[in-house]
Amino acid sequence: MNKYKISKENHLKRIERIRKFEEKKDLGSMIFFNPLSIYYLTGYHFIPTERPIAFVLPFSDEPWFYVPRLEQEHLIEKIPWVEREIYFEYPDIKHPAKIFIEKLEERGVTNSKIGMESPTFSSYWGYDGPKLTDLLENKAKHELHSKLIIEMRKIKDEEEIKLIKISAKYGDLAHKLLQEYTAEGKNEVDVSLQACIDASKKMLNDLDGFVPRGLLPAGAGYRGQIGEWSAIPHSVIEKTVFKKGDVLVTGASANVSGYYSELERTMFIGEPNEKQRKYFDVMKKSQDAALAAFQPDVPCSEVDHAARNVIKEAGLQHLTQHHTGHAIGMEGHEAPFLDIGIEEIMKPGMVFTCEPGIYEYKFGGFRHSDTVIITEDGNEWITPYPRDLEELII
Repeated sequence: MNKYKISKENHLKRIERIRKFEEKKDLGSMIFFNPLSIYYLTGYHFIPTERPIAFVLPFSDEPWFYVPRLEQEHLIEKIPWVEREIYFEYPDIKHPAKIFIEKLEERGVTNSKIGMESPTFSSYWGYDGPKLTDLLENKAKHELHSKLIIEMRKIKDEEEIKLIKISAKYGDLAHKLLQEYTAEGKNEVDVSLQACIDASKKMLNDLDGFVPRGLLPAGAGYRGQIGEWSAIPHSVIEKTVFKKGDVLVTGASANVSGYYSELERTMFIGEPNEKQRKYFDVMKKSQDAALAAFQPDVPCSEVDHAARNVIKEAGLQHLTQHHTGHAIGMEGHEAPFLDIGIEEIMKPGMVFTCEPGIYEYKFGGFRHSDTVIITEDGNEWITPYPRDLEELII
């Protein structure tokens, strides 16, 4: 068994949870289209092109995939335990959506009520065609359950948490290298690339049997958040050259079989001035307050309240641009969100980022981000990279 991916046994448990949902809702089947939902249920990772793909999970029969011809051998090699229905190409003479309806009829899926993740196939890369909900009219009863997998993904199981912790370990390494390689006169592209390469090599050497998704599974960089541009939270790489006095906002993570952590720090090129120190101090105190608020059975809003209150007391609330964080796992941003308007209760197994920030346009941005797991009796902070100012001066 590969220690660095979700086990087949775990995927089968997830499929059984779907079947229990089908029984509760009196559904004969559920159909999934979202690539992440399909990966979550089966471990089948594919590039979501214009060609439609579906995963059909009948209540009382074996699951099956509906895929284009070019995915056939991929499935045979990677997910041999799930049947396949193959069409040739998109859009072809006969549209794949119409072929899919025929397959549903042939397999008896249309004889009972169908649950669907969305009205039709994913259109991320240009798919266009008739809605399946329209094609099913007068053929089968159907209803949408778009949040089913989203809700399942909120609480991570033991295997998922293990992968996220591995991600945090190698995100930490990538960040250490990023800080080590950063220096006045260098540029962000060269520094970030070298940190990514070296951290990824170490990760691949350490983890026997680990199969990366991409050439560089571990990474760290700046996304252009350097100097004045550090005040733009979602900036872009500009090949900026580091200079004395720059405020730097970093980001680091690692992809472990599709699972992520998040580590961000505010650093400085040379000694920070008095105003930079003040903003850093308020940001860190705000994050301290937020980190202390992570507890089971507490609303997500309490974390945001805690962080905002510190910034408000410092008179800097006008320099905030976003809420305190979000869940993380298979995506960089997942629900639930740590926002003053979210009353959803935090539960053991949920994994969050904690990243309150202060941003003054044309001056600088100040944000740490850490990954936190909600436990039965509190929380576990899995990104213990140095947070104090003196340890973050280059």
